[in-house]
Amino acid sequence: MLNRRTFFQSLTAFSWLPFTNATEIRPDSSTWPKPSDPPYWRWIRQQFPIPADEAYFNTGTLGARPQQVIDAVIQHMRENERTIAHYDYRPEHVEYITGYRKYEDLRTKLGALLNAKGREIALVQNATVAISQIANGLDLQAGDEVLITDQEHSGAQGGWDLRAKRYGIVVKKIPIPIPANDPGVILQRFADAITPRTRVIAVPHITSKYGIVLPVRQLCALGQQHSLFTLVDGAQAVGQLPVDVQEIGCDAYASSPHKWLFAPPGNGLLYVREARMKDVWATIASGNWDNYKSEDGIFRLMQFGTGNLSNLIGLEAGLEFHQSIGSARCFQRIAELSQRLRAGLQQIKGVTIFSPVNSALACSIVNYGVDKVEGTRLMDELWRRKKIRVRAQGGMAVRQTSHIYNSPAEIDATLEIVAQLAKA
Repeated sequence: MLNRRTFFQSLTAFSWLPFTNATEIRPDSSTWPKPSDPPYWRWIRQQFPIPADEAYFNTGTLGARPQQVIDAVIQHMRENERTIAHYDYRPEHVEYITGYRKYEDLRTKLGALLNAKGREIALVQNATVAISQIANGLDLQAGDEVLITDQEHSGAQGGWDLRAKRYGIVVKKIPIPIPANDPGVILQRFADAITPRTRVIAVPHITSKYGIVLPVRQLCALGQQHSLFTLVDGAQAVGQLPVDVQEIGCDAYASSPHKWLFAPPGNGLLYVREARMKDVWATIASGNWDNYKSEDGIFRLMQFGTGNLSNLIGLEAGLEFHQSIGSARCFQRIAELSQRLRAGLQQIKGVTIFSPVNSALACSIVNYGVDKVEGTRLMDELWRRKKIRVRAQGGMAVRQTSHIYNSPAEIDATLEIVAQLAKA
């Protein structure tokens, strides 16, 4: 029977080919474009099946996947179906058809990305599921308080609101300035909101709508001072900027690798600090629902019945794609593109930037608007004129998120259209 690791290695052995033919021989790496050269990034762009005349700037909703990730998923699904009668359901083969295995290798790789142990990482479907695991899993009583922001994604807020409606906890929404350019103001507002009944601080690492990088390290330190459970929603962070859960000091961290880490939709991760695992009950119960005392106590939080191993193969392929380029190189490229966009927008009269311009709080998510131009019209005009895809945010704004598959030329084309609309 085909070994899972051997099979995956056979898929990724050609990880830097354009994927025209998997039987091609991998080229000598000395022939590749150099990372500092524009041809390198053009070549990276060619690894994505997005048509060359289209610019995709909506990674904040769903990231694009390179061909190697798509191929890894499809080839695994085909091989799985071809050999389905070979599975004799011995324990060592169960992982091919169920979601009950531990996948230690993949969890260790993801843990290394976050500076965590593999046994502190649970594989789940997305950040919404991860956050709901915490919201439902903590022992909270009626009247206990949870501090969140007033800019939560609905998937991050919903679990707490449900708990409040069913069991009487109190969810306090701390207002974040728009635009936010002073981390001290944010920290002070949370500090002022803490009472003897406060039990949890749950905040986004990066806010989804405005792209505010919150001072999560200081907020988690504040939580520790008051013996609070601290949860960070990193759906928009992992793959966009460095994430070190030890430095952040959080008790739990959730993310959605389908945004910035090139993974297929349906992949998520949840980190829980080992010392805190005993404080989180399983929400979905299966065979190991009560295993928190074991060496791999978080395993119970990733047992959700029959799963899709092909999707996990895609997650691993996405992570390998990211690491083949290099995390630092990806982060730098993303930052350079977003800085170019912000700088250009600041020079256009009639444009308002709602996202931070302070580098300490800014990231690739840029929310902006043009005077007297509805956000949906701005979105439509960018697509109609140059096939540039951004996302309207309601009212007078759009959100534009740059990733490594974008280019300075696409940023400049955006700015040209925005300037034309601002003059009209």
